[in-house]
Order: sequence, then structure tokens, then C-alpha cells
Amino acid sequence: MLELLHKFGLPAAYSAQAPAIDSVISWIHILMMILYVGWGAFFIYTLIRFRRKRNPNANPKGITSHFSTYSEAGVAIFEIIILVALSFPVWASRVEEIPERENAEVIRVVAQQFKWNILYPGEDGIFGRTSPDLIDDEALNFIGIDRKDEAAKDDIIPTQGHLHLPVDKNIIVELTTRDVIHSFSIPVMRIKQDAIPGIRIPTWFTPTQTGSWEIACAQLCGNSHYQMKGFVHVHTQRGYEAYMNTLTIVQEVDDYDYTLDAEYTLSQVIDALKKGNARDAEELAFQALSQAEVAKAEKEKADDEDDDWGEEW
Repeated sequence: MLELLHKFGLPAAYSAQAPAIDSVISWIHILMMILYVGWGAFFIYTLIRFRRKRNPNANPKGITSHFSTYSEAGVAIFEIIILVALSFPVWASRVEEIPERENAEVIRVVAQQFKWNILYPGEDGIFGRTSPDLIDDEALNFIGIDRKDEAAKDDIIPTQGHLHLPVDKNIIVELTTRDVIHSFSIPVMRIKQDAIPGIRIPTWFTPTQTGSWEIACAQLCGNSHYQMKGFVHVHTQRGYEAYMNTLTIVQEVDDYDYTLDAEYTLSQVIDALKKGNARDAEELAFQALSQAEVAKAEKEKADDEDDDWGEEW
């Protein structure tokens, strides 16, 4: 059944939790097929059995067989079995068995019309303070992060809509929204969770395949809903660490004249992942890290020379 569903549009599955979810999907389709064939056959039977030519006069007593009642009861029992034996356990594991934060990569995703904003806690593993009062789209502070907060100084904010993850590691996404209800959906990871204003909802999964795929909004959220998409990029562990370290340095330097080469190489990392070349992406990530470190050294040297020039005058 699963192979048939893939042929009709079910995307490939690249998370450790996907097989259990796909099993439920397969059983539901099997049930729907049985119902479709069974009720279709029964409908055709009634058309022939009670045609006007054979029954010119209506029978006020009607059919006395209990076949329909028994079949409906059987369908109800089968649905209950699927719910209790398959659906409920899978649902419970998704909402209750959240892995320990110490053994997972914890990331915050803040939705807005019509973008996905991503926030990483940085090296200290602690998210800095955010406040709606600090949101300033013109200053590119889309989530209202307080850079004066000590814990926020090393937080990493990648380009809007780009979620970077390591392969084969538990991922916890803390999801919320700054405006209307959205729905965070990564079909290949079998992840879909509504984002509700004022609530931070955790959802989790474990990527098992490197590559790059689309993040969709599965909830109609406004007139430009069609534009609200992002990308999830799954790196090797070493490639992920190099990529994030590069982002940290680029953010610290905060000067495109110095970080131009590193940022261009980072874009090549994404291109390599989209092509399925995880090893090339890893090498490019380390190349970008080296370029970022050079940029940082050059920026510090230029700042020192400016200070010395100021002291002379």
C-alpha cells in the first residue's frame, strides 16, 4: 500500500518517526478502499435488486435483513481498532514523548505573515529575551530579540525561512507566531503543527537523510499565504557545526564588506544540499568557516588601526 501511495503523491519519508505515521496512513487508506469497494458493490446491488421492473409496487415493510446493520457495526469496530491500536499510540508519542533537551537540538520558529523566522540559542544553549515591543521589521528584528540581554548576544538568526539541522539527531522545534494562526509543515519529515499566537508549542522529529526540502504553511493565513514557504537544510553533524559557527562569526563581524566571501560560500553549501551532495556541502561549510575567521581577523585589525589613528589626532 505504501508504495502505491508514493506513486500517487505521498512524499518520501526522511525522519525516524515517519514509519509509524506512514503505517497509520496505510491502514486508513486500506479501510477507505474496503469501504469504497464494499459500499459501491452494495449500492450497485440495491439498484439491481430493487429496480422498478422487478418491484413495480412499493413494499411498505421494506427489507428485513440485518446485513447493513452488521456491516456498519463491523466498520465501526475496525475504525476503533485503528484508533486505539495505531493512531492513539502514534499521537501520544508525538505529543508526550518529547526527548530531553540536553540530547536534542532546540530551535525556536516564529511564524509571521508571510515568513518563517528561525532562532538558535547559540553556544550557551540559552535563548535570549524576546519581546513583542522590540519587533522592528525595518531593523530586521522580526522576533523582537533583546540584544542587550546577555543570553541573547550569542543567539543565531539565519536568513528568514532557512532552517538548518544536523542529521540523525533529535530536533525540538518550539513553535509560535507573532500574528495569525499558521501551520508549520515539513511533509518529508511527517511534521505538521499549528502555530498559535501567545503559545509556544513543541514539536519534534529526527532527520535521517541529508538534503534540502520545503517548509510549507498548511493553514490559510492571509492573501499572500502562497508565498509563505521556507526550506529545511539537513547537514552532516560536522557540516552543521561548521555552518553554524560560520553564521556566528558573520553575525559578530556584521560587515558585508568583510564577510562577502564567507556568505557566498554558505549559499553554495545550500546549493550542494539541494543537489544531494552532503559531503561537498560539509567541505564548503568548513571553507566558509575559514573565510569567516579571516574576515573577523581583518575587521579586528582595521578597527585597531582606526583606534590608533584616532589616538594620534
